[in-house]
Amino acid sequence: MIMKNLYITIILSLLISVPLFGQQDVHFSQFFASPMTVNPASAGAFNGDLRGLLNYRNQWASVSEPYTTIAASFDAPVLKRMKGGMFGLGLNFYKDDAGVSKFSNVKYSLALAYHLDIGGGNKNHFLSVGFQAGAIQRSLNYNNLTFHDQWNGVAFDSEVPTIDQFGGNSVNAFDMATGIHWFYSPTDFTRYFAGVSLFHLNAPNVSFNSDEDPLLRKFTIHGGAEIGRGGGNAAVTTNGFSVLPNFIFTQQGPNRYFNLGAEAKMRLQSASKFTNHQNEMSMSIGPYLRVGDALYAVVRFNWLGFSMGVSYDINMSELTAATSGNGGFELSLGYYGNFNSTPSRGHSVRFK
Repeated sequence: MIMKNLYITIILSLLISVPLFGQQDVHFSQFFASPMTVNPASAGAFNGDLRGLLNYRNQWASVSEPYTTIAASFDAPVLKRMKGGMFGLGLNFYKDDAGVSKFSNVKYSLALAYHLDIGGGNKNHFLSVGFQAGAIQRSLNYNNLTFHDQWNGVAFDSEVPTIDQFGGNSVNAFDMATGIHWFYSPTDFTRYFAGVSLFHLNAPNVSFNSDEDPLLRKFTIHGGAEIGRGGGNAAVTTNGFSVLPNFIFTQQGPNRYFNLGAEAKMRLQSASKFTNHQNEMSMSIGPYLRVGDALYAVVRFNWLGFSMGVSYDINMSELTAATSGNGGFELSLGYYGNFNSTPSRGHSVRFK
């Protein structure tokens, strides 16, 4: 019990220490279900007319107040009849609340991507570049915090003014990001993709006082594939099996994480090849590893344009002494809309 309390004390001390050299952006175990927090070039990079995604994460409830993260995005391909490619537009939002201080990190952003068709119009081969701009807001609630100069020898006296406060309780800053994304789909049931991105290009100052505390730039490399086969004519309802490997590596100052894993996917009904009148029905399940930190399993369902993913982290790091192995629960929801059933609507993109 003493050791667990010691871990909790150390963790909370690190969270409220200044300057925030250990600052790290939010991230999801189901990183593939939150593409616009990974790479701005992913805006509009999917098979359909619009995509809406929602992500929720709850973690470390056994250590302190639960750490909760929610993200939402909306994006769509536009100008798909362009000869050389098409554009993608996207809106992205996330909010992260950490611990008893309710340290809140909120971001709103707009992404613009251009997907260059390098496959001759219908080879489903694209190279994309994207840019993102938006606003970051950080805030902190002092009411639930205590400081060493409030200790009177018996208890913490909240009426005693403290000199340890940050100097303010909120800060706003302008933020920029960019990325490159490659996609290739040689068959209806096989696809490969990879990308690199750089967030916080302008290193915005997120200090709560007059000091300089630039947000550390974040570099990400990611990729994956779907390697599968289908039965019968791909233009009609077919069954099939696929393997979905995925990975992501992110470096932000001294912080880094590396996730990798794979899922086995069973298609109960494939999307129509020419009309997009039918949407895919499938289920996938598989293990993932966040190296040096956690092991987790992902289960995903796709049904007539709707998708749902569930995962749970089992902590494997030194924090296990405080968490008893408990990690984070995560839920992802999505909707993919296909509204035009004619085959002449532009590039025959098979991003999904």
